[in-house]
Amino acid sequence: MKTLSSGRHAPLLLLAFVFLLLLPGTGTVPLLDRDEPRFATASREMAERADWIKPTFNGRDRFDKPALSYWLMRGGYAVFGQNELGARLPTVLCTAALVLAVWFFGVRWFGPETGLLAGLGLASCLQLFIHGRLALADMPMILAITVIQLALAALLFPANRPWSATDAPDSAAARRWWWTLWLAVGLGFLAKGPITFAVPIVSLLLLRFVFWRQPLPWQRLGAGRGALVALTVIAAWGVPALIVTEGRFFTVGIGEHVVARGYEKFNGRSYNPFFYLGTAPLSLFPWICFAPLAFLALKTKDIRHRWLASWLTAPYLIFTLYATQLPHYVLPAFPAFFLLLAEGLGLGKNRWRRFGEITLAAISGVVVILFATVLLRPLPADASALRPAFAGAIAAVFGLLLIATALVRGRRWLRAGLTAGVLIVAFGASQLASGLRSASLSVRLPALWADAPAETRFIGAGFSEPSLIFYSHRHWLENASPKVIETEIATPGPIVLVTVERQIDPLHLFTGLDRWRTQKTPANLLTGPGWTQQRLAGFNPGRSRWQEVTVWRRD
Repeated sequence: MKTLSSGRHAPLLLLAFVFLLLLPGTGTVPLLDRDEPRFATASREMAERADWIKPTFNGRDRFDKPALSYWLMRGGYAVFGQNELGARLPTVLCTAALVLAVWFFGVRWFGPETGLLAGLGLASCLQLFIHGRLALADMPMILAITVIQLALAALLFPANRPWSATDAPDSAAARRWWWTLWLAVGLGFLAKGPITFAVPIVSLLLLRFVFWRQPLPWQRLGAGRGALVALTVIAAWGVPALIVTEGRFFTVGIGEHVVARGYEKFNGRSYNPFFYLGTAPLSLFPWICFAPLAFLALKTKDIRHRWLASWLTAPYLIFTLYATQLPHYVLPAFPAFFLLLAEGLGLGKNRWRRFGEITLAAISGVVVILFATVLLRPLPADASALRPAFAGAIAAVFGLLLIATALVRGRRWLRAGLTAGVLIVAFGASQLASGLRSASLSVRLPALWADAPAETRFIGAGFSEPSLIFYSHRHWLENASPKVIETEIATPGPIVLVTVERQIDPLHLFTGLDRWRTQKTPANLLTGPGWTQQRLAGFNPGRSRWQEVTVWRRD
């Protein structure tokens, strides 16, 4: 790593690394899952109403998250237009800032080599490679938490330590860190609510009572004055939001989407106390191969390492106790993990490092076999776009493996291996994006009713994806029941109705297994005169299913 750890050029190297990993395909791949199009559409609807306070989706109030992410996306729209790249630009920029913050943290405490390796490792783990580009609220929140943790460390750790940010509690440096801390608390809340200060609070408690167990200079935080600063930032939006929504932004946004999800399962997901340990191999891929090295760094009685251990533990503890579980919820722990991992990799050769290198090589061989299989397996003609999509995904995974191998082994082929890995990831991401866009139903369906009059009613029965609302620029009656559909059909006027006929896991298309599932549709209601129908097959990213749908239309 010494050939790459120049303090002068490290930030530029990190920025280039992040943008080369994240920008290819980001403006092409259709909006994924179900939350991405909701955020993107809500931002567009706020912009169309010139409203900075209340988000709406599909014409209805959306109280899931505070307003900061919507504001940032509107900035992206102003630069690139109301499209995927515009919606995702703020996330990419926040990811780049997060990587730089981790680098800064590492350099300040451990030296340039550790800082650079921590930043490169974080940027090249699978979970960040995915979520570091999605139009969601997560990355602004994670950036805020990371800044808070850095500011807490600078303010709290004893002044006679060589890594201290300040020599005196009232120094100019201490004042800067104090303002940084409390402004980040306020902005983080505006990004994704209370989790922004839950992680730092739990981290501090773990440090004081578990990992360090010594008194800390709490007075340096100036919590009373700081809370006023944070509340002022929050209130600038929060008070108008509560007034405009008559308090519902709090009762729904906090009561249902934060508190209730803590003890109720969301969307029928089951609870598993080992969920985050089970998903860690994928989330931290490929760096999970070297995870033991992160814990070797904790053998020292160093408050820096103990603080990182507290930080790493806090999100896992919080979300293990939380009823709703998703793999990316623990992303706020990743900066601490990669700082510890970089420290562990600096310990030199040992059995765990050799084990990780062997594991990387074995996984790389498996990935090459998978890539060849995807290229050679026959596919139905209408599903041919899935081949470049799957091949691109596997190529990107191989590129991440190559990046990790180059960074760990270093020496003469570091630059060549790192460059090749980045280029392979960029190529794979571009192929994945173009393949998914060609196959996406939500992107292709709106062309079938492009000439529909403005008064047309749009109804989703079986196919009610938020991404279709984004791409069609229309409001939809979602998840309509047969009774509702019958009522709508009986009402005169133009209608477009989308139904799902059958669907299959796209992996089964490659294996040749006949695992189609037929859907119950209300086609028996559409027997009157004036109806036309068109069939289309494609990929539904919101459900991760290959589906055959019918578009019923009455003008």
